[in-house]
Amino acid sequence: MADNSVTSGSGSQPGLTPLDVALRLACEQVPVSDLIETRELTECHGAILREDVIAAINVPSVDNSAMDGYALRMADLALLPQTGALTLPVAGVALAGHPFIDEIPTGRVVRIATGAAIPHGADAVIIQENVAASADESEIRIERAVIERVRQGDNIRRAGEDVKQGTVLLPAGKRLRPQDVAVAAGQGRAHLVVARPLRVAVFSTGDELAAPGGELPPGGIYDSNRFAMIGMMRAIGCDVTDLGLLRDDFAVLQAALSEAADNHDVILTSGGVSVGKADLLKPVVDSLGSIEAWKLAIKPGKPLMRGRIGDCLVLGLPGNPVSVMVSGLLYAVPLLLHMMGARIEDRAIVRFPMPAGFNLKRRTGRREWLRARLHRNGNGQMVALPFHSSSSGVLSSMVWAEGLIELAEDRAGVQQGEIVDYIPFAGLQAF
Repeated sequence: MADNSVTSGSGSQPGLTPLDVALRLACEQVPVSDLIETRELTECHGAILREDVIAAINVPSVDNSAMDGYALRMADLALLPQTGALTLPVAGVALAGHPFIDEIPTGRVVRIATGAAIPHGADAVIIQENVAASADESEIRIERAVIERVRQGDNIRRAGEDVKQGTVLLPAGKRLRPQDVAVAAGQGRAHLVVARPLRVAVFSTGDELAAPGGELPPGGIYDSNRFAMIGMMRAIGCDVTDLGLLRDDFAVLQAALSEAADNHDVILTSGGVSVGKADLLKPVVDSLGSIEAWKLAIKPGKPLMRGRIGDCLVLGLPGNPVSVMVSGLLYAVPLLLHMMGARIEDRAIVRFPMPAGFNLKRRTGRREWLRARLHRNGNGQMVALPFHSSSSGVLSSMVWAEGLIELAEDRAGVQQGEIVDYIPFAGLQAF
């Protein structure tokens, strides 16, 4: 078993690896998958882009109108008499997709719709609300005060103003959002090259567990961890195989992991990674492959194992429900996004500085996450408040919470009003 335990010098407990160090080492040691696929654009949301999307055309493709109004020549406004208004005939109409073909005649205007190509010769658009059109719309009247405000280029969107041909529109490694897919569509792309979903086998261990829908034995609990892990994996686009519940039996676990490793990229499990008599996952993985990291300086979630069976990555998360959620969101999810080729910024954790609405004393040595939500105090200020219990077995706290308060390894406590790092669930990649 490889020993990658590291002490960062920032107050971590000896023999435990800080999360940021553990994740950096994992990303250095776990290769990015080279498996890609070409996917229809409608199926690309949430996928990891694996090749640059380079703009093939300018957007807009031609100069066009930003408003409904009238295209005109600025030089024609010099025809304004000393007093009164200026009347100009309407030479035609330009609509989006139906341009005014000819050059705009001198001394005339063209009725133009938003998005329509600017007629050749026109160098400004005056909005329709600022003119008075005749009943038959054959001419418009522009008052002196309006004309004095018109400037060359008014209400014209220039070709390439949004996107210039040849620029990298979407970089490889970007996790595709709806707006990213939309901008690719705006370039006429019907397909994109993206990472093939990782094949992830998920199971829970523990003789005390029962499957939901089944009978609960005396002293037993229903398995919830497996459903949290499946949800997190599917949220980042993985293909999940549910292996169900596996007994705390060396031979059973060994056979299941050996078979799963043959046709999956990742095995993700909860329980069995601590040091108890029934914690068999570590020796099972060691018998089939290798254990590359174990025990992180985090709370909740210290017993977290990373290993390998052949080409298959094995991640063993803790058995407590909150530990599964926290270590899954902050370690497993970013690591699997790395495997699919995601950029650092697309797997990063979003943190916001927020005033604390509580007091806390704690032992140093481990990075800790408190289940939390934002609350407006009596002064109208938004503050971060933790759940009343820090037990890693209280899964309902994750339902109550809207995010996590992060406390660094060397932080011994919090005083009300001090700034803490708040991680909203909405900023995590699996939410």
